Amino acid sequence: TIYQVQNRPEDAVRHFRKALESDPDHEFACRDLCYVLFEQGKIEEAKEIIARGIAHNPGIAAYHYYLGNLYSHTKEFDKAAACYRAALSIQPAYVEACFNLGIVLQEQGHPDEAIASYRKALALKPDYSEALNNLGVTLMGLGRHDEAEASYRRALQFRPDYAEAYSNLGAALMELGRLSEAEAGYRQAIHIRPEFAKAYLNLGYALMEMSRQDEAEACYRRALEIKPDYADAHNNLGSALIQLGRENEAEASYRRAFQIKPDYADAHSNLIFAMDLMFDKDTAALQEERKRWDAAHAAHLRQRQTHANIPDPSRRLRVGYVSADFREHSAVKVFGGMLTNYDRAQFDVFAYANSRRRDDRFTDLFKRSVTAWRNISRMTDDAVEKMIIEDRIDILVDLSGHSEGNRLLVFARKPAPIQITAWGYATSTGLRAMDVFFADPVVVPPEDRQYFTEEVRYLPCVVGAFFNEPFPDVNELPALADGVITFGSFNRLVKVSDMSFRAWAEVLLAVPRSRLLLKTAELDDASNRERVIGHFTKAGVAAERVILQGKTSWHQHMQAYNQIDFALDPFPHGGGVTALEGLMMGVPAIVLRWPTVTGSTSAAIM
Repeated sequence: TIYQVQNRPEDAVRHFRKALESDPDHEFACRDLCYVLFEQGKIEEAKEIIARGIAHNPGIAAYHYYLGNLYSHTKEFDKAAACYRAALSIQPAYVEACFNLGIVLQEQGHPDEAIASYRKALALKPDYSEALNNLGVTLMGLGRHDEAEASYRRALQFRPDYAEAYSNLGAALMELGRLSEAEAGYRQAIHIRPEFAKAYLNLGYALMEMSRQDEAEACYRRALEIKPDYADAHNNLGSALIQLGRENEAEASYRRAFQIKPDYADAHSNLIFAMDLMFDKDTAALQEERKRWDAAHAAHLRQRQTHANIPDPSRRLRVGYVSADFREHSAVKVFGGMLTNYDRAQFDVFAYANSRRRDDRFTDLFKRSVTAWRNISRMTDDAVEKMIIEDRIDILVDLSGHSEGNRLLVFARKPAPIQITAWGYATSTGLRAMDVFFADPVVVPPEDRQYFTEEVRYLPCVVGAFFNEPFPDVNELPALADGVITFGSFNRLVKVSDMSFRAWAEVLLAVPRSRLLLKTAELDDASNRERVIGHFTKAGVAAERVILQGKTSWHQHMQAYNQIDFALDPFPHGGGVTALEGLMMGVPAIVLRWPTVTGSTSAAIM
């Protein structure tokens, strides 16, 4: 033991072994030898020592507990759980075994059993703050955010300096939509532990949700100072840089993320989204990156699937739609009709929802409209594949493409005989397992079909139009009253490139007394307003000629179109749904047919 304290592990091991040769039942020698071997990274030797101790004296609960810890370390969770249960059968009030069993059950995907184990630990030790924290994490995974918040707050009552609990409390408050409180939780975690990289990551995400991208970037960079190979921080930094209009830097961040973590499919999808915003990428390059995504993350998952669908022309076809956006989202304005206005005599429609956000009026509408509603947000890809096969889906439709929340790795497994990508982020997936891409001759001219993995099938227009609530009244163009032309763009800033800003500045300079109205939620943030105005003042346009408006309700957002005469569409990524809404409000649109799918969507609408 003295050698152990003096950090002389080899000497400690030699003497512990001698002690056990003299007395195989020496509990402390067995336990401490196991610990020193573990510290040396000799895990299998440590397991052997404890197993020998159990053989000599199976009634010592601690032996089973230590062996469980070793198995847990090597991620042999079934064996670890068995060891913890053996320890508890000998010593039912073994609180640490209850706690560690909860961790293992969580890892095994048994959240209800994990909760029971944590609660048993807390019954034995009510002030066990680590158990309260882990209980909160498990409740969060089940979407029980209010209970998780309460659990984290109890942990902090017993341990006010618990940085991880503050960070987790911030995550619960984020899910509950209380962004300012979430920010405070993350900042408190950082105050307690200044080198807490994950808290910086989470704070950055909260700031992004509040459209404070400059501050978010600083948080991600601080996380990377602490932990340079933090793949999630590189990914999130890419997302902040995209919002700030720095696409080339974003591309580098995303590539670094999946260089560190080669199976990081989400970061690779984010790169694809970033490339769609870049001037120097043509259709061939964009589709080639999608094919690389398939090769890296999806192709190996495809199996020769035998589908049991009965080819009976008299029965109803079963169509499944997969999306993270069955809620108030711009994508709904495109695909909503497919879930609500179908012929129920010919089709059964299944909705596979991959969102953990709270239901809203659109979610409720879709739930009422479809034949079957499935929430897959907490399910593994394998489990979702099994569900789709059991639902006997004939045609499975991807509504997300490479946007956030996609389940393309489910499609990679080919759970349905026919698979289509359309509408939500309709740019093609690059998956060999995807059969068809719905497009139109404007976004995919016939000569460009060669670049796409899927078979390109033409619709009259790549987008639909689903507006289930009345628009405000449309007025006369305001220029007819005051003689001043007002241009406008209501697109998210991520779509408005530097070149768009320069072109719009030229328009204002060329049209005397004209104005430009920009409206989007990001303009509620002062740094974003300053950045946008800077584009125009540098080009010689007076700041007062640029009107900035922030977030409002959808109805008020549509009413704002009555203030403009012409809508200007951004490029190289077009406006899409924003262009559609402007046309519905009677506003003429000036669009550029950029030679990519996302760059010509507005032109397709026109």
